[in-house]
Amino acid sequence: MKMLEAIKNAISDYDVAAEVTGSELKVINPKNAKSLSVFEEEYWSRDMKDCFVEYIVEFSTQHRHFSADEEDGIIDYIKSIMNDEVLPLEFYLDGKRRFGGEIEIGDLDMLSVSYLSEKYGYEGRYFLPFEYELSSWSGEHDTGRRRASELKP
Repeated sequence: MKMLEAIKNAISDYDVAAEVTGSELKVINPKNAKSLSVFEEEYWSRDMKDCFVEYIVEFSTQHRHFSADEEDGIIDYIKSIMNDEVLPLEFYLDGKRRFGGEIEIGDLDMLSVSYLSEKYGYEGRYFLPFEYELSSWSGEHDTGRRRASELKP
């Protein structure tokens, strides 16, 4: 709970609504109702002797796991989302989510089949049957679903 309050305080300069409820911090962008969540999760070792805590930051279709000692990393990641520096990128096939990741705003102009091939390690033609979608905190970089085959090669 302390970590979630620390994160909430760290983003207090942003124009957001933030609330900690139990083991979740929910942040809402009042301009477009997009939300970001941070979950605190505990899990035990197999022998049930050690308890571990991790934090999961979730925005749009993307989520990232952090260990309990990564407060600065969590805050930096959240701020990078709120500053539209990191954009979730999701791929769909037959209308169903299949895989995804994220793209940095500086790479947005390079988005192409060859870029995806290099980033994900698949041949370019692998992406052609998929649709993709970009999301952003501000909404300015949202693409809606588009066919990957329409990207430049």
